[in-house]
Amino acid sequence: MSLDFFRTSFFAGSAVAFSAMIGVPSVQADAVSDAKAAVTKYAGPQTSWEGPTKAPKPETGKKVVFLSGDEQNDISHLYGVYIKQAGEKLGWSVTIIDGKGSPTSWLAGMNQAIALKPDGIALFADAASLQDPIKAGMAQGVKFVGLHAAGYPGPQPDINLFVNIQEDPREIGKAEADWAIADSNGTARVVILSHNEYAIAQVKSMATKTEFEKCSGCKVLDYVNSPASEAAQRQPQLTTSWVQRFGLPLYATSVGDNDWDFAVPVLRSGGVDPAAVKLIAADGNRSAYDRIRKGGQYQLVTVSEPIELQAWQTIDELNRAFHNEPPSGFVQPPFLVTKENIHSEGGDQNTFIPSNDYKKHYLEIWGVH
Repeated sequence: MSLDFFRTSFFAGSAVAFSAMIGVPSVQADAVSDAKAAVTKYAGPQTSWEGPTKAPKPETGKKVVFLSGDEQNDISHLYGVYIKQAGEKLGWSVTIIDGKGSPTSWLAGMNQAIALKPDGIALFADAASLQDPIKAGMAQGVKFVGLHAAGYPGPQPDINLFVNIQEDPREIGKAEADWAIADSNGTARVVILSHNEYAIAQVKSMATKTEFEKCSGCKVLDYVNSPASEAAQRQPQLTTSWVQRFGLPLYATSVGDNDWDFAVPVLRSGGVDPAAVKLIAADGNRSAYDRIRKGGQYQLVTVSEPIELQAWQTIDELNRAFHNEPPSGFVQPPFLVTKENIHSEGGDQNTFIPSNDYKKHYLEIWGVH
């Protein structure tokens, strides 16, 4: 069965969705109202600095390694670029190692990183799967800082991370669901896609699912766990199967924008109306910004991570670790990128750059001019 069959079902599905809204109970109306208020909050400007206001004086000459989860992933690659730039401000050397997208490759990359005998290692990979080499590195005095390396932000002593840097995935997952609930007026039919080899992905996707379950008029049609490293191979068929099994209209959420790079061509070649399948994701990849800006590309929103800010935070947290001081406690709030606000908060550069002068603040507390 081809995707073309389902183009005509959009209008019938829309009529069903509309009729379902007649006589909506007050609890459902509250869910929609709450979702719309949340969308307004998540999509608003982020001008205030909520990060640290003091730091120990950095020492020059530190050696840092960044284990990139997958250099083919836009976000993972950019973390390395910006960590290197921030490290150079302190006179630190930064080496980047490609983790190539799988736990097996992460392990090889981490062993390579430790062999370089650095002062610190930052990792954009799931730390729980790397405990043997991390423990070996700690025995050598190496400090470890995670980026999206655990389920939650903050100190992670159970998996031997000084701190894990990311937005709160529970808030990200909630923001994804809230947008769909608000956009559909509480009638969203949704498929949820996750990559549970990452703890953060599981937390994020389950938060999305939990939020949809509060919406009595919404329906979670499927929850899919598929390896991120196999998105190019699996996503086209997954996308086709969703449309064939569930019909239209349809919402689909993912823990990462990269998945939709492989979903959009299938929808387009199948002649599916962009108004009938609405894609929602997170991270803030450049391709996602491009789709949202152009319109008619199926993806309408992303919950963007502040990649450069978090890279600078990585250097700041490593500096604190080197001085045996506690982590800063800073967690940047999520930002919901839509067609309406895509030119703000760094959107013209296809990324989330909070308008809170984070570079200036970090340079000031480091004593760098």
